[in-house]
Amino acid sequence: MIDIFKNLFMKAPDSEHDGIYRFGNERDGDHFDELDFQFWHEIGFKNKWNTTAFFENKCTEQMLKQIINGHENIIDLACGPGMGFIPSIKKMAPSFPCLATDASFSVLNEWKKYLDSHEKYADLGFAQFSLFNIPINDGSVSAYSSFIGISSTRNGNDGYQKALSEIYRTLKVGGRLYAIENEWANITQILELFKSNNKQPWDCFIQQSKKWEELFVECGFNILYNEIFEERKLTGKDNELGEMSEKDHVDIWLKFSGYILEKR
Repeated sequence: MIDIFKNLFMKAPDSEHDGIYRFGNERDGDHFDELDFQFWHEIGFKNKWNTTAFFENKCTEQMLKQIINGHENIIDLACGPGMGFIPSIKKMAPSFPCLATDASFSVLNEWKKYLDSHEKYADLGFAQFSLFNIPINDGSVSAYSSFIGISSTRNGNDGYQKALSEIYRTLKVGGRLYAIENEWANITQILELFKSNNKQPWDCFIQQSKKWEELFVECGFNILYNEIFEERKLTGKDNELGEMSEKDHVDIWLKFSGYILEKR
């Protein structure tokens, strides 16, 4: 573990594996199997590590510049199999210190095995923990990043607020969260689609969802920047909802927005 990040933790990890700190609560994250690992190592990791998508998008290009020019390091939250902002940051500034974190140990472990075997990298640490219980000291972090990390948490609005409260607690006053999150265009239409297919709606659709802007302000953040990253129609290749939308000829749209948030 890089010292600049090691000193932020409020306690020692429950265990350490090949340099990856483990703090438990893995049930809060996604679960993967050997087929996922195989796909990541054969296709997924290489594509994500070498992607130029963030450089070619006005929203993320602006966010990356502010991260690198405005901070000394970054912690990427719930990085998942794509590792969030880190591959793009490392292309722009290879020596910029980054910490990849996720509730799933297997994601981090497989990423580290891939990078150790295939890529040159430096100043990159790994820590497993849940966004519901970030093991970092109060007011100690200058910058977090997250790509669809907060919206991947469990329990709908309650989960989002719990994660945001932990992020807020651990940020310095004036510290920033660089986040891309998504919103569904028409919840009523989605619920009708589940009903017509005799399917139980996902938990995120059962609760009355709040807009991200509302949640951010409620949790104590100022919104410094808000720009659309991408808007796209769900397809059958995405998930079960996409399959239903194609079968019933119902267009379901997702909007992805980039935010730069500052702790008040």
